Amino acid sequence: MHEVSEAARPPRQAAILAGAVKVFFQFGYRKTSMEDVAAAAQVSRQTLYLQFHDKERLFRAALEYVTEQMLVSIKSLAANKKGTVEQKLMGVFEALCEDSLALSSQVNIAELVVVARSQMESIVSRFEADVLSVIADILTQAGTATRWERHGISAQELALHLLDTSAGVKSATGNLSDYKQRMALAIRIIVKGANGRKT
Repeated sequence: MHEVSEAARPPRQAAILAGAVKVFFQFGYRKTSMEDVAAAAQVSRQTLYLQFHDKERLFRAALEYVTEQMLVSIKSLAANKKGTVEQKLMGVFEALCEDSLALSSQVNIAELVVVARSQMESIVSRFEADVLSVIADILTQAGTATRWERHGISAQELALHLLDTSAGVKSATGNLSDYKQRMALAIRIIVKGANGRKT
């Protein structure tokens, strides 16, 4: 991922990218115009075009920006010594989905995912690998992964299962309250499960 810390990013560019993320979530890729982003970021169209020559470049930069922000957030949650493993995991999944579920429709989310995967697969793949690693580390540090390993299931597999569950729940519910409720149950099953004998 193109690592640019918040401090290294010019304030105007960060404001534009934050506005772009909101607009892309609100309208989806196809319906978002550069004019919409300029208005949301409170800059002129000329300023926007000087920094990002077209919508594709703007979307790429916005995707890098939002994935960087989410990764910083989830790493901070994972490093926090307070809270249970369930609370840490729930915090990670809320950080991953809260903005998109609060600001976007299921149709827009689906469209954004398709565009991101088709045009910016490397950004998406690196981000998913980083998130997978953070979740696996949380499960390992809590001892949850060790219990599952006795049953032939690794920390990476558990993390991938939770990520896949999150994607399915997000797609099925489309609202934050239902998402949180279903993910809390999925997390509880992983954390409390695998206490029995090996089968």
